[in-house]
Amino acid sequence: VQVASTLMNLAVGLQRQGDYDQAKVLYQRTLPLQQKHYGQNHVKVAFTLSNLANVLHHQGDYDQAKVHFEHALHLMQKHFGQYHVALLPILRNFGRVLGVLRCYSKAEKVLRWQLSLQLKHAAGRKESRAIIQLYGALGAVLFAQGDENGAKKFFQLRAN
Repeated sequence: VQVASTLMNLAVGLQRQGDYDQAKVLYQRTLPLQQKHYGQNHVKVAFTLSNLANVLHHQGDYDQAKVHFEHALHLMQKHFGQYHVALLPILRNFGRVLGVLRCYSKAEKVLRWQLSLQLKHAAGRKESRAIIQLYGALGAVLFAQGDENGAKKFFQLRAN
C-alpha cells in the first residue's frame, strides 16, 4: 500500500508538471498494486483510472482515455451514486474525450448528466463559469448532431 501511495503521489506531481510519459508509467504501475490490495472496484482504483485517462487524453490517446474514463465513472458511480459531486471531474473530462472522438450522442448524454449535477450543486449560482462552459459544450454537440434549434437554445443560455 505504501508503494502504491508513493507511486501515485509521484505520478500526480509529474502530471502537474506536464511529464505525461512518466506519469503514465507510474499510474500503470500503481493500478495493479491498488487492485491487489483494495480490490478491483475500490474508489482509489477509480481515481487512478481517471488520472491515467487524463494523461492519455493529454497525450492524444483518446480511445484509451475513453476506456479508462468509462471504467472510472462506473466505479465512482457504484461507490458514490449517480448524483454525487465527485463524478463532476470525470464527467467533464469524459465528455471532452467523447467530443474529440465524435461520439456526439454519448457526449450529449454525459454533458447533460454533468449539467444536472452542476446545477444541483451550484447552490443558486446558475451563472457559474462551469455551467456557462457546459452550455457552450452542449450547444456544440447538438449542432454537430444537426440539432440547430437545441444548439441555439444552449448558445443563448451561454450568452446570457
